[in-house]
Amino acid sequence: MRFNPLPAMANAAVLAGGLGLAVTAHADITLNAGAKLTYETNVNGSPDEPTTANQESDTYLTLNASAVYYTPLDPAKTSYFIGQVGALTAAYDRFDNLDNSMLTASAGFYKQLSPDWSGQLTGRGFIRDTRQDARDSGGLGATLEIKRQLGQKLWVKAVADYEDNKADLRAFSYTGQTYGVNFGYLPLQDTFVNFGYSHAKRDFDTASPFRTTTQTVFAEVTQRLAKNWYLNGGYAYRDNDSNVAGTAYTNHVVSLGLNFSY
Repeated sequence: MRFNPLPAMANAAVLAGGLGLAVTAHADITLNAGAKLTYETNVNGSPDEPTTANQESDTYLTLNASAVYYTPLDPAKTSYFIGQVGALTAAYDRFDNLDNSMLTASAGFYKQLSPDWSGQLTGRGFIRDTRQDARDSGGLGATLEIKRQLGQKLWVKAVADYEDNKADLRAFSYTGQTYGVNFGYLPLQDTFVNFGYSHAKRDFDTASPFRTTTQTVFAEVTQRLAKNWYLNGGYAYRDNDSNVAGTAYTNHVVSLGLNFSY
């Protein structure tokens, strides 16, 4: 079984990509679209020991589109309601049995707590369709973010996420918790750097207890090419383990994407 970090959390971040742009521009609705090419060194999640000979690499293309709506809740514009709807689909080059698509909707509240502190609480629902019918699923989740502005060009954000995923086959259903910390930096006016760490756990609904843990270290760079166009590249190292002996494995993930936000 392949142990990935909580995917819906990452997808929600992709679909919310235009939110900061929307707030900056004082727009009511932001439309976003993107394409990302990703390469993984161990896409099948084969264990590192006793040998890595069975690990397989693959490249896949992810397409996403979303609409983000926000409106202030107070005259000072320190509180906002945020709503999102979006869709995402991924197509693999070799392992096309991993192809999947997802529809998601979320609603949340943003609050400027002080000049340096802000917070956001978001709830979501999603439906996921896969090539393997037993893995088709739907579920609910929630994310809490606390952000501290460390300077004009530097911030740090703590993230906590919970997800309840119900699959068609009970063994693929799980509850998951993810905790992470992200650092953001603007070295140049049109260049954004993001790096951080996350720790994700999943408890699967299996006859015998089956729990997985994924630790991820990542770095991303986004460059604005034009008014509404952004190029981004990233690298992530994932360390995956479980309570079952002989299932631990690592994975290197490299990605390159192009996004449009209006």
